[in-house]
Amino acid sequence: MTAATSYFVPTRAIAVAAMLGSAACWGGATVMTKGALDAFDPFILLVIQLVASVTALWTAVFLSSTPLLAARPMMRAGSTGVLEPGLAYAVGVPGLALTTAGNASVVAALEPVFIFLGAWILFRTRPTLGAITAIFAAVVGVTLVSLTEPTGLGGGSVLGDGLVLLGTALAAAYVLASSRLAVTMPAILLTALQQSAGLGLVMILCAIAVVAGWQALPTSLSLPMLALAIFSGLIQYALAFWLYIIGLKGIAPGLAGMFLTTTPIFGVLGGMMFLGESITPSQLLGMVLVIFSLFALLRSRTG
Repeated sequence: MTAATSYFVPTRAIAVAAMLGSAACWGGATVMTKGALDAFDPFILLVIQLVASVTALWTAVFLSSTPLLAARPMMRAGSTGVLEPGLAYAVGVPGLALTTAGNASVVAALEPVFIFLGAWILFRTRPTLGAITAIFAAVVGVTLVSLTEPTGLGGGSVLGDGLVLLGTALAAAYVLASSRLAVTMPAILLTALQQSAGLGLVMILCAIAVVAGWQALPTSLSLPMLALAIFSGLIQYALAFWLYIIGLKGIAPGLAGMFLTTTPIFGVLGGMMFLGESITPSQLLGMVLVIFSLFALLRSRTG
């Protein structure tokens, strides 16, 4: 019974680095996913990405001789993967199709707020006034970074915005659930279990979407595009989620949620480097707000 306490617990510096690494993976993989969507419908692409991720994760589990747990604890831990990447993406993808990118970006920026509120309700970790101010500033910053044009807001549907909001809430619930599980087992094992469950749900939903005619299997398969889909899955799911779980071992869920606000920054920087996109003044202001908010929150929780 004491074995659970012997698992690797990162120092605060390693946990912070892991959180930033996961945000970099998510932000950078967004650029790759945009390219892969030219060849695959969203659910088809998600299945390919998760198959690649789950394969890599379980390979790492067995090659590293990571000890397995009893069936019931592993099933319970894996079930949280139904929240994300399962349901969060299952409702978020249709939501994106029904609303504008600007609306979706603003709604998704609320995830740290949901995490802080959930931690307050579930774990009694009441945020300080300084933390609330930092969260508000970071949400404003994420909105500025995500919106390339102020006119990007509006034009979506209530249903689409609602689905994106539900997906964001589910993603926040995943973080809260994983924060307690992260200290009970190796990060690589927890990540593999969660994504296996998520893949199972996504495959069922994808099959329904194909049969219903909402999604279509590709008529021709380009090897470079398939490689891009697989590689993006390894970065966006296997590596990103593994690093995030490592970070959750050393950082409280509320603070961990704040690192998600850096994801759009890495996405914009990736677009600059690989797609030749430019940064607008409002995006630059948003980046500064996010970085200073995160730095302030880290300093307030030092020691």
